[in-house]
Amino acid sequence: MDADETLMSAGDLAAKLDVSVETVHRMCRARKWPHSKIGRLYRFTDEHYQIITATPAAPLKPRTQRKNIERLLRSA
Repeated sequence: MDADETLMSAGDLAAKLDVSVETVHRMCRARKWPHSKIGRLYRFTDEHYQIITATPAAPLKPRTQRKNIERLLRSA
């Protein structure tokens, strides 16, 4: 990893992939997605993102509108 390389958080990656942060954490804990770990935090490079999106073995189910609404209502 280069010193000037930017790292994405799990939240950033989740937003790019349109999945929940918990899905990102689950895939990392299962060692299905490449990542860097800094302390307890998962971090992702652009290279990690390219590998994740190129891998067909991990089918992702985008969040539905209903789940998004339920999540927003719970947090309100």
